[in-house]
Amino acid sequence: MEQEMSPQPILQLLNNHMATKCVFVASRIGLFEAIASGHQTLDTLAKQLDVPRRTLRIIADALVAIDFLEKAADRYDNTLLTATFLSGQAGKDLRPVLKLWDTVVYPQWATLETSIRCNSRTFGFPEFSPEQRHIFDLGVATLTAPSAQALAQKYDFSAHNKVLDMAGGMGLFLTSVLAEQPDMSGTLVELPHTAQAARQQLAKTPFSERISVVEGDLFEDDIPEGHDAVIVANIVHMFSPERNLTLLSRIRQSVVEGAKLLLIDFWTDPTHTQPPFAALMAAEFQITTGEGDVYSVDEIDSWLAAAQWRRTAHVPLAGPASLIVAEA
Repeated sequence: MEQEMSPQPILQLLNNHMATKCVFVASRIGLFEAIASGHQTLDTLAKQLDVPRRTLRIIADALVAIDFLEKAADRYDNTLLTATFLSGQAGKDLRPVLKLWDTVVYPQWATLETSIRCNSRTFGFPEFSPEQRHIFDLGVATLTAPSAQALAQKYDFSAHNKVLDMAGGMGLFLTSVLAEQPDMSGTLVELPHTAQAARQQLAKTPFSERISVVEGDLFEDDIPEGHDAVIVANIVHMFSPERNLTLLSRIRQSVVEGAKLLLIDFWTDPTHTQPPFAALMAAEFQITTGEGDVYSVDEIDSWLAAAQWRRTAHVPLAGPASLIVAEA
């Protein structure tokens, strides 16, 4: 007999939305931090968090059900996962990423149908409130930190003197590289609003004297010259193939022979379905810019050739991100 098809995968996918929102709320009210010392009763937690005991129990038990908390009698503990990443006590703090998804990404995805139907940007940077901009900057910095650290370790910068970071946000990739290369200097190019925030952030680092921040548009303003390495991280996915070709050509015209181009992104296989995270994020980029997408290694190769670059390497970094190296 033909095996009966189960709808469970669909139902589980729908349940994931509810589970995720419970994690968001728990992080927002400080539940994981409050439990950090261990074995907390519901009464103690409710008083500490100033949340009604009954509704706190709903959230806490839901988190037990999805293995984000542990429960024994009337006491709750973090799991190793939440203690490491969500309690603020040790390990890598992913709370800024949760806040990014809850406050920025979820509202964006509520507009996905319109973006797909109309092929238009529906919720991007111009629509962000000041709070959302701040949350976005912190969340993206947390998400990209592993890739920035991997770039500094996996690519040999010792032959370079000055690196240019195009639309580099708060300068995370640049500072990660300069931390490993004490004799190197760098330039960060960003739009005025982000450039101002980056100056304030970089002034607090040991690299402030070695980094110049230049205000500029990737497609309108002159690209600073005199750099022998150019970082373009998480930018290509924001633009159409035509605009990416234009950008690669503009960068090529600003560098000398032998300069290296370092492209960090979620490069996919030819089907655009692997890695899965990249396939899903394509919709996010479409919502944000109305032209964004994820691209395959073969596609970037064709643009590099047309812009007179030659790819020399493709290196995995962290998670779904990887590095494409090209030479002028």
